[in-house]
Amino acid sequence: MGVYTPASNPVAAVDESMSAYCVNSEIGRLRKVIVHRPGLEIARLTPMNKESLLFDDILWVERAQEEHDRFARILASRGAEVLDFRDLLGEALAGAEVRGAVVDEVITPRQCGPWMSERLRRELRECSMSDLLDAFLGGILKSELVEWGVDPLFADIASNRFDYVIPPLPNLFFMRDNAAWIGGGVALSVLATPARASEALYLRAIYKHHPAFAKAGFEVWYGNEPMHGFPASIEGGDVLVLDPDTVLIGCGARTTTAAAEMLAQRLFEAEAFRQVIVAQFRKGRAVMHLDTVFTMADVNKFNFFPGVQRGMDVYILRPGTQNEFSVTRADDLESALRSTLRRDDLQFIASGDEGIEFVREQWDDGHNTLALEPGVVVGYMRNSETNHRLRDAGIEVLELDASELCRGRGGSRCMTQPILRDPVNWER
Repeated sequence: MGVYTPASNPVAAVDESMSAYCVNSEIGRLRKVIVHRPGLEIARLTPMNKESLLFDDILWVERAQEEHDRFARILASRGAEVLDFRDLLGEALAGAEVRGAVVDEVITPRQCGPWMSERLRRELRECSMSDLLDAFLGGILKSELVEWGVDPLFADIASNRFDYVIPPLPNLFFMRDNAAWIGGGVALSVLATPARASEALYLRAIYKHHPAFAKAGFEVWYGNEPMHGFPASIEGGDVLVLDPDTVLIGCGARTTTAAAEMLAQRLFEAEAFRQVIVAQFRKGRAVMHLDTVFTMADVNKFNFFPGVQRGMDVYILRPGTQNEFSVTRADDLESALRSTLRRDDLQFIASGDEGIEFVREQWDDGHNTLALEPGVVVGYMRNSETNHRLRDAGIEVLELDASELCRGRGGSRCMTQPILRDPVNWER
């Protein structure tokens, strides 16, 4: 199993006998997590293609890698086993049959034409694993087609206006979005934008075919049924497991109410959770996912941008009769949390007053913190006001000095896909 080893700093080998994956909260001690170190796909961002690939700017690749390595070391220093997505994908594709099937899914006549797809499929089945992963993640440029045995004139016809035959996946280091573990199962995302669609395909291959997951016996809550497809999109940044009874789903720019309803229905049918909070919030670049404005830091403490509550509609779903829901409307997100979590000591920690700092730190993902255990989070060093307020509330903040990663529009929670967390003592 691929274990993340930044800067040639070896990490202990994975225990292959460990087959239990479960996330019953946002704050349980993090034990296993998948990340992706920025690579070739980031180097292929340009001023011309960045908007179509969902970026506001182009990143300095080497600096972003250094920052990501520091991030991985922070996770490992607190006992988390940090697994690398690229390694996992390579191990999942080790068998010729699986490799061929995934190649056929990625390289299609709809993507690059009948002749080109036939040629590339043949080449990608036979090339080295490193070259295959570079093609899958970093894309295939028109200029590279000659290396794959394609006539240069035909290459001109086949490529798009950005000179790609297969586009890169620069958003991949935001591992939160393409799948989300909910209790003892996983929701395989249906991503809302074409620029990220292939990410879900690769995650499916890992969870279905990698030796560590293939026989683990976990549930697939979403992504396996014909109805689980676009436009019923859902992304992991909008899914938060608050406790073993409660899931919070945000519906904004990337997750639809149709997907939220289908996921809730599946969770209730399996009697996996007792209640699902659905929060419909405004769409905007600064609020791509719910976790850009709301994350959990401790059993009763939330890192929260209050401005998002304006215009938010919040509903509490519970199992009803004859496959119907019992639906209750809440006044706002805070009241929904007080009602469902049944605690009278909830704290909502804002990043500042209604002023410049308030808006700047929300834009810089001050609220997108990752809990490594109850009361311990990772946040960007640049969000000094948010970190100060979290510490005043009794939260330990492990600061990540990162000037490049944050330019991708995501924080520490965005960059991780937890697959195993310890249970939490909810009595304290």
